[in-house]
Amino acid sequence: MLANGEIRDEAAGVLGLRTQVEATTDSVFKIGSITKIWTATLIQQLVDDGVLDLDRPVRDYLPGFRLSDPGATASLTARHLLTHTGGIDGNHFTDTGRNDDAIEKFVATLAEADQLLPPDTVFSYSNSGYVVLGRLVEVLRDKPFHDVLRDRLVTPLGLRTAAADPYEAILHRAAVGHVRTGGEVVPSAGVAVAVLTNSTGGEPLAYEIFDAALRDLAGVETAPLPVPPLNPTGIDVDRMCGTYRSTLYDITLTSEHDRAFLTYRPRNEIAESFLGGAENRVEVVRLNDNSVITAEPKSNGHQVLSLVGSDRHGRARFLHNGAAAYRIA
Repeated sequence: MLANGEIRDEAAGVLGLRTQVEATTDSVFKIGSITKIWTATLIQQLVDDGVLDLDRPVRDYLPGFRLSDPGATASLTARHLLTHTGGIDGNHFTDTGRNDDAIEKFVATLAEADQLLPPDTVFSYSNSGYVVLGRLVEVLRDKPFHDVLRDRLVTPLGLRTAAADPYEAILHRAAVGHVRTGGEVVPSAGVAVAVLTNSTGGEPLAYEIFDAALRDLAGVETAPLPVPPLNPTGIDVDRMCGTYRSTLYDITLTSEHDRAFLTYRPRNEIAESFLGGAENRVEVVRLNDNSVITAEPKSNGHQVLSLVGSDRHGRARFLHNGAAAYRIA
């Protein structure tokens, strides 16, 4: 926690259930998508140095860059990637190794990945897009990404326990398990809070800490975690119901006897492994005019899904939970 120019650390629990090694303030955790801030900073440094224009096509900087859609290949820019509006398959999971050419190899595989939407259509969270940004960093700095990261961020910031891969991480007290991370920042008050956990149930804890810290230190009230209304009205069948497609799933929203359900059907083996079967069905209720919420909470709370846009029939175009699934029926 950063407050009044002072950094304060606290630790609790264990780094692994099997080893029961105590978590300490110098332990290292996988921080997942928080690293996108680091990648974005490295991109902005390129802009500041005059070697990258955010609005020029990516292919101007990456010879041979190709997506499955020729139009997207021609128009995709770094700004699209930074703002998650590139339309690239956000969960294109493929292992290209751990060598210095891993990012280059991954970007090459995007030529076969789904192009879900034309660039600049809608915000849709994309891990793949940020890998392309990482490749831009490598090409324009002429170094592997992890070397640029260390030279331009880790070392200047004095981060003594940062690790770019598992081989570095094992030199520290490393946490294992399913990782949830979160951070919220109030620059005007000079307050920043980050919560790192290795538990799937970490999100409610993170919100509790954010709420207490930001209220006491910055006078900021955080929004409570969403919960279903006590007396929800029925969903808008004509606008909301239908089948929506993401990289991983076909998701069908139906209304049956005044109850609503989302049915997830995996589109590939990876998605099936996530579901633990060939289909998953969850009950949802209407949260407001443009969203539904899961009726029963999981360990990380209730999930909210928004219905975004309208087609020529007045039906929602996208089912959105950070990543967009587009209507197919």
